[in-house]
Amino acid sequence: MNITLKESKIQFKNPVIGQPTRAVEEHYYARRIVAIVDGVARQFRFMANELPFVADEGEMIAAIETQLNKEQTNAE
Repeated sequence: MNITLKESKIQFKNPVIGQPTRAVEEHYYARRIVAIVDGVARQFRFMANELPFVADEGEMIAAIETQLNKEQTNAE
């Protein structure tokens, strides 16, 4: 399986309703990753409990592989 990261966007959400959201680790909510998987562009979304705020490229690829394995297992 060939995985190449194309884009990664971090989503923030303030845990206190009504307060402004800031781009800080405490407000980290999720991460959206666009990756090329075997020549096909795919979009993945990971919540804060699935992928840490300070994830490097290797951790992102490992999370994508885990999600793809879950999809294959569910399809069978």
